Amino acid sequence: MNNRVKSILLVSGMTILGASNVALAESTFSQYDADGNGAISLGESKVNPALMAQFKDLDADNSGDLSESEFANFKG
Repeated sequence: MNNRVKSILLVSGMTILGASNVALAESTFSQYDADGNGAISLGESKVNPALMAQFKDLDADNSGDLSESEFANFKG
């Protein structure tokens, strides 16, 4: 296989992997947002001890809920 084909396959694979990670993050946010209001409350976070432990640090605006952009910083 020549280098051009290898490069195309590598870039294609990385693009698919990146899209999969975005879809997974969105899906996970939706799973935690049990009431579907577009935010994760502290109560909703309790299903995942790691999320609950990071909740206050993730809640950058101190609203008491995690927005999707705040949740994107979750390391779980």
